[in-house]
Formats: sequence, C-alpha cells, structure tokens
Amino acid sequence: MDAITADDLKRVDQESKDRLLAQELDLDSLENPPLRILGESSTTTHTYRLYSKGLVSEELIKDDMMLVVGLGLSLCDSHDNPKLEINKALRNQKLAHPEAAELAAIIHGLKWALELGVESIQFFCDDSNILGYVTRKAAPNEPIVVKLLEQVSLLQTRFTSCQALAVSRDIISVIKLAKDAIASQTRWCEGDTEYESCPVCYAYVSPNDKFEVHGCFHRICVTCMRKPFSSEQLLRGNTAICPYPDCENDLVPEDCRGFADADAITLMIQRKKEKAIPVKDRVYCPNPSCSFLMSDLDLIKHVLNNPRQSEARKCMECGLSFCKKCHVPWHYKKTCDEFKKSESYLKSDAALLESFVKTQGWQKCSQCQSIVQHGGGCKQMTCRHCKHEFCYTCGAACKKKKLTCKCSRSGK
Repeated sequence: MDAITADDLKRVDQESKDRLLAQELDLDSLENPPLRILGESSTTTHTYRLYSKGLVSEELIKDDMMLVVGLGLSLCDSHDNPKLEINKALRNQKLAHPEAAELAAIIHGLKWALELGVESIQFFCDDSNILGYVTRKAAPNEPIVVKLLEQVSLLQTRFTSCQALAVSRDIISVIKLAKDAIASQTRWCEGDTEYESCPVCYAYVSPNDKFEVHGCFHRICVTCMRKPFSSEQLLRGNTAICPYPDCENDLVPEDCRGFADADAITLMIQRKKEKAIPVKDRVYCPNPSCSFLMSDLDLIKHVLNNPRQSEARKCMECGLSFCKKCHVPWHYKKTCDEFKKSESYLKSDAALLESFVKTQGWQKCSQCQSIVQHGGGCKQMTCRHCKHEFCYTCGAACKKKKLTCKCSRSGK
C-alpha cells in the first residue's frame, strides 16, 4: 500500500473546501446532464467554445426584494455553431458582486462541459477584468472573487486543453438567457393586480398561480407544471423534471401535490426510487399484486441461503420468497429448469401468466423479467424498468446498442 504524502492530504483538503464552496454558493454540478452533445459522435476530438454571462439584479420575489443571479450558457462547436444552451437562476447574497456572478457562470459552464465529456475547450470573457483574473495578468480584491477564481483554476486543470479568451463577437443570445433566468423570478403590478410571466408559455398569471421549483428556482405557472404528469413521461420510466426549457432539475414529489393527483405522485416516487438504484441492481417482486422495487445489494443480506450458492431472494414488502434468476416463487432443491417442468409450476399463477404472455406474442425482459409489449416499428426494444436493450423477436441482448441476433429490426 502506497504511503500518503503531505501533498496528498493538501489536495484532498482543497477538494473538500471546493466542494463545500460549490454547495454553499449553489454551484454544484448540473443534474442529469446528457451523456454527450447532441449531433456529435465524440466529445474528445473537438475543441468546443463556451460563452457565459452572469448578471445580478434586485427583484421583487413574493413579498421581499431579493438579489437574483441569472446565468446564461452556450456551448458551441469550433465554428461557433450553438450545440446546447441553458440558463439558471441563483439566489445567494455572496454572489451579489458582478464579478462573482460572471465567475459563477464560468464555473457552471466548465462543470457542464466536463459532464458532457468535453476535453478541449475555449471559454470567452466579455469582461476585461475577469479575463485578466483567469489569465493571471491581474489580481482581484474581493475575497469571494478570489475564492471563485481558485475554483475556475481547478476546473481548468481537468481539461486536456482549456484556454480563456476575450469575446470577439456579440453574445446577445447568452445575455438574454441570463435575463430570462432573472425574469422567471420576478413579479410586477398593473393597477391593483399583480402579474408574473411564465417562462415556459409566456402567459401573464397571478403569482398565486405559479409554482417555484426547488433547486433551480424557476417559477412556472400551474398549467405548465401539470405537463410532466399529464404526458407519458412517468409511464415511460422517466422522472418528472422542471418544464423550463433545458432544465434537468428533478421535481420533489411532496411539493407537487397541489397540481398532481395521488396516482401520479406515487408513480413519481417510484421513478425517483428506480433512478437511485443502479440498473444492474434493480429487482422487482414477481408477485403481480406487489411488484415492489428493491436493490439487490439490500436483498442479498436477507437471502434464504448462501448468496454465492443461491439466487433465492425475499421480497421486503410482501415477504414472498422468489428466484431472482427466473423471477418465480422460490423452488426449493430444484434448478430453474427443473422447477419449470414440475407440476406445481405448471399449475401456478406464474405459469398461467407465462402462457398468457406467449399467447399475446409479448416478450419478457431477460434482465428483470418485466413484461414488454411491442408497440410497432423497430424490434430493438428497451425495457422501461431496467433499460435493458434486446431483440423483441428472440430476446437476445443488444451490445453497443446493436442487435446481436440475425432477426430483422423491422416488423409490424
């Protein structure tokens, strides 16, 4: 085992301080970013360009005047063609200094690029002071600016190439993104009536008819907030997210009870639970009236026999003992194949269900044994429970998103 040096301890201590600073200033990593930039086969062979803007404004929010920081970010290819754009509103008094807001935008942008897999990047500063700070040609005076600058420097080291440059074109669209983020927090009066604009549908509504999303602080009208629940988003296995364009912030179930029905909230909680469990560890109870989701890492602690010698599991909700491999009630002293040939299995509800599935021409996911019904089109299927990809015709697993069998992809 290698010895831990003093430099190692200093590095760990600095990383801990940076994480605490990021949490304190709402500069944590963006949630659920796309795995790669749309339209690009690889993020490692391009040098991308990041344009950012951080604005500070004092706005009336609810009944108080508060400082709001609006961040606008645009990630472009090497020819300045926009690939992705996002914005975000922050409320933090420590970011009230204009230079702090600008650095907060750069930090968000660099973290965003890293999460997208970008390795080579150029980021542009439209403020000469900020450019001087990040290129070490000038030193800031504000303590908060010094701290944020340290975080920018640390992020720069995580790229194979990271260069700070002066802006040579207009960034009106990025400034608008930052302003829109601020506008999503504000309200105004016309006569005796108060209004706020919804940043999703642009309708003017009463502040009482808007909902503030926890985390991103986007204030959305109730009509637009119902969309993630009225669509098939939850049924498809996705979590409910803020409807603000390009925002990936998860909605909190308890906060949504005012505009979502009980069934939607239950399904939303289920989806969040699924998301928290790695796909390979998800196990569903085979009891049709239960179907409780569990983590195999938890289940394996309560197996009937030695986990290295058995696939036996016990549902933590209904208590059913079942086989994880073939997804049927546990077959004592019999292999999966032996049990499926036995009379007790042939008369069981599991066998009846299996027969019904075959009669209907449906398939079972080979990974989690969930029933999958083909809706038409391509025969390459993705299980909505565990995201396992397989051929609907023969059940063969896909590798690298391609069929491994000789079945045709097309079909009715």
